Amino acid sequence: MNILKINRLNIGTLTLGSILMAVSPSWAGDIVLSVEEPVVNSTYSGVANLRGWVVSSAGISRVELYVDSALTTHIPVGGRRTDVGNAYPNYPDSSNAGFSMAFNYSSLTAGPHSLRIRAIDRENASREQSVNFTVARFNPSYIADPAKISLAGATGSFDSRSIYLKSLTADGQAYDVRLDWRTEAQGFVITQINPAGSVPDDGFDGTYRSRVSLTSNSCAFAVSSEAESELKLTQNGSQMSGMESGQLSVAGTVDGLGNFALTSARLVQSPTANCRGESYFGYQGNFPSQTIAITTNYEYFGSCQYRNCAASFQGSITKTAGADDSSSVASRLTATIPAKPLLELARPWP
Repeated sequence: MNILKINRLNIGTLTLGSILMAVSPSWAGDIVLSVEEPVVNSTYSGVANLRGWVVSSAGISRVELYVDSALTTHIPVGGRRTDVGNAYPNYPDSSNAGFSMAFNYSSLTAGPHSLRIRAIDRENASREQSVNFTVARFNPSYIADPAKISLAGATGSFDSRSIYLKSLTADGQAYDVRLDWRTEAQGFVITQINPAGSVPDDGFDGTYRSRVSLTSNSCAFAVSSEAESELKLTQNGSQMSGMESGQLSVAGTVDGLGNFALTSARLVQSPTANCRGESYFGYQGNFPSQTIAITTNYEYFGSCQYRNCAASFQGSITKTAGADDSSSVASRLTATIPAKPLLELARPWP
C-alpha cells in the first residue's frame, strides 16, 4: 500500500495544501541548484574555484562533490549571496546560499573529466547537476617552488582574445601556454598547456567561416569594409592545406596551441600588355580563440597606375563542418550577411 504524506506551503498569508507520495519527501522543484564554476566544457588548470548556490524550502543539509563519479568531499555551504536572497525570498536562509571551495584541478590527469554536485535538504530530498570540463596541467601537478617557473628564453604574443607564451619553463620542462579571459574569474586563466614545439593534434581539419572588418588600407582605391571567407582545410601534423571558397589554394602551418599562418596562391590579371597585377591573401589567427586577421596584398609589375599596397581585416573564424562536408557554407550565408566574398577583393583593379 502506498503511504501518503501531507505537505503544507505558506506563501505570504495564503496557505495551500497538497497531497504527495511519501516516496517524494519534498515537492518537485523545491531545491534550486546552480553550479557557476567550473563552467561547462571549459578548461581549468591549477587551483581554482568550485562554486555555486543552492536553496530549498526545507533548508539545505549538505552539498556533496563527486569527481569522475567518485564521492570526493562535502563542499562548505553558507556563503553570503544577497542576489540569491533577493531572487528567492521565501526560501529559508537564501541570502547565505553560496557554496564554494578551492579545488586543485591539476590533481587530475590532463584531459576531459566530469563532476557532479549533489545537494541534500533537511527532508533528505536531493537535486544534482553535472558539469563536463577539461584539465590542462604541467608535470608535476603541483609546483611548490616559484623558482622552478621561468620566462627566461620564452616569447609572448597575443590576439584580440588570448595571450600566448612559448617555451615557458616549469620544473625543468619547456611548455607552450595559452591564456584566455574568463568572466567568472575576472582575469586571464590558463586554458592550454602543451610541451614546447609539440606537433598539434589532428583536430583542425574542417570548413571554417570568417567574417572580418577592414582595419587598414594603404591602397589608392577603396575596398569593402566587410568581407567573408570560407576555408576548407586539411591538416597533416603541423602542415595545413586547402581551398578558399573552393577556388583558390591555400597552405601553411599550425602549432600545438592552434595558432595558424596560411598563404594563398596568387591571382594574376593583365589589363594591358605593359601592366600585370597580382594579389594574394595572408591569414593568421588562432583556432581555439576563433580569431583571424586577413591581409589582401596587391602587387603591380610594369607600367601600372597603382603601387604595391595592402588591405588588412580582422574578425572571427568559426568551424562549421568537417573537412569532408561538401556543402558550401559561404553560399548559404551570403544571402543573410551583407559582406563581400573575400575572392572579390582579390581583383587588383578597383
